[in-house]
Amino acid sequence: MRKRVFVSVVFSLLLAVFVAGCSDASNSNSGGDGENVLIVRATGDPMSFNPDTTADDNAYPIVQNLFNRLVKLDASKQIIPDLAKDWDVSEDGLTITFNLKENAKWHDGEPVTSKDVKYTFETIQENKTYYFSSRSEIVDTIETPDEHTVVFNMKSPDVSFIADLGWYATFILPEHVFNTDVSWDDNAASKEPIGSGPFKFGEFKQGVNVTLLPNEDYHDGKPKIDKLVFSIIPDEQTAIQALVNGEIDVFENVPSSSVEQLKSRDNVRLELNEYPSPARIIFNLTKEEVSDVNLRKAIATAIDKEEISTKVYSGIQKPEYSMYPSLIDWAANTEETSPEFNLEKAEQILIDAGYEKDANGFYVSGIPLEVFEGSGYPDMANLMKATLAKAGIGIDVKVSEFNAWNQKVSVDQNFVMELQGGFMGPDPAALEKRYGTDVGSNYGKYSNTKFDELTKKAGSTGDQELRAQYYKEAQAILAEDLPFIPIVTFAGYDANNSSFTNLPIDGTGKWGWAEYTFTERK
Repeated sequence: MRKRVFVSVVFSLLLAVFVAGCSDASNSNSGGDGENVLIVRATGDPMSFNPDTTADDNAYPIVQNLFNRLVKLDASKQIIPDLAKDWDVSEDGLTITFNLKENAKWHDGEPVTSKDVKYTFETIQENKTYYFSSRSEIVDTIETPDEHTVVFNMKSPDVSFIADLGWYATFILPEHVFNTDVSWDDNAASKEPIGSGPFKFGEFKQGVNVTLLPNEDYHDGKPKIDKLVFSIIPDEQTAIQALVNGEIDVFENVPSSSVEQLKSRDNVRLELNEYPSPARIIFNLTKEEVSDVNLRKAIATAIDKEEISTKVYSGIQKPEYSMYPSLIDWAANTEETSPEFNLEKAEQILIDAGYEKDANGFYVSGIPLEVFEGSGYPDMANLMKATLAKAGIGIDVKVSEFNAWNQKVSVDQNFVMELQGGFMGPDPAALEKRYGTDVGSNYGKYSNTKFDELTKKAGSTGDQELRAQYYKEAQAILAEDLPFIPIVTFAGYDANNSSFTNLPIDGTGKWGWAEYTFTERK
């Protein structure tokens, strides 16, 4: 007996509406010949146009439009179909079967088949330097019973593998192009890519832009715009001015200092974009200074998340109390959470635990908090320091540039407390990856056998209701142990030219994040 995990998304209604020949004379991106051009701000040059060798933030939005994956993330950062129209998970969780769309083609006209999927993931698995290689080790074998069916036989049950397929470096590549006597890095198609996505490669001008052209034979319908250009503008203020001037149309995650300026512009549409990536304090539980859970609870109770949200992030990044991001509402436990702000209660926790004030009025002092520059983190840390001091808890804020912070925290793991963000998706299995016993990214060395058991149970079933139950029980344990404290959500405004509709931010449940297949001029 098999469980249907996801049904295919039907795009026919989206494809039925197309306003031909629309143009806005006031917008410089509509060519003189009536050509509709969408220009997206990019922060830097892509490292490669092969999307599977490494995780490349600069390349991600570009390759998202050149290639397809089995599944992809939508605007809400949750999984929807891509090349796979649906999929099944066996009762024991050891077999995941993907059913492919029958009409997908490569840009050179060849059909996309299950053999391309098998070739892609077997090659990734064999090459240990490729980003997804270590995660793919959980796959035992891949079978292709027919041209449009792919079966992943797993070494152990883990349905979160499906969500991971929608993240970095999991794009399907054409076997007939890449299966040669040269490596993927040396293959010409890594410079002039051949994908199956909604756009074809046009040209790349280093440091200037990348141009993509519509794929007229795209399996979900020809894109509505005539040209998609990624304009490389590293400096944020330069990009803001380009948006105001109509020189670019899309600017993802604008700085909070520019939000009010852009709100006054009739030609700019602002939409809040949230990610399951909350800022949080991580405690190193191997350090005596923070080994007492009573102290950790007192610290959590003496942090004014509302003040941080308002003063540092103008209320854009909201206070976060859940131990898993509340944005993922089906999995977040919003009842058993980190403590509310209460200075009197924080101090009482310490008194009840036997702490005594010193001559300077501190129960504890000198606890270092490692913080990296940028993202408002130093300001956040200093606000926390002020309120903690009122509860008799003294911390020392240590600010470093990112590389130095990364060496100390993630490489050497030599810290007492540290402040970080980090993606907690696309599946709540990220809880195990961040806080499971002996997991590499568990910087604080947290270990709880019951927590480990619950997250493993959650990963071994395809029943979402049961998974939610297990994950919420696991979060209740985290709320009691407090190996970390969530502080604020991660969010920012996306700014778009108001002449366009059906942008990535509009695509929850319908199309992929950073995908412009259905974008059109109003």
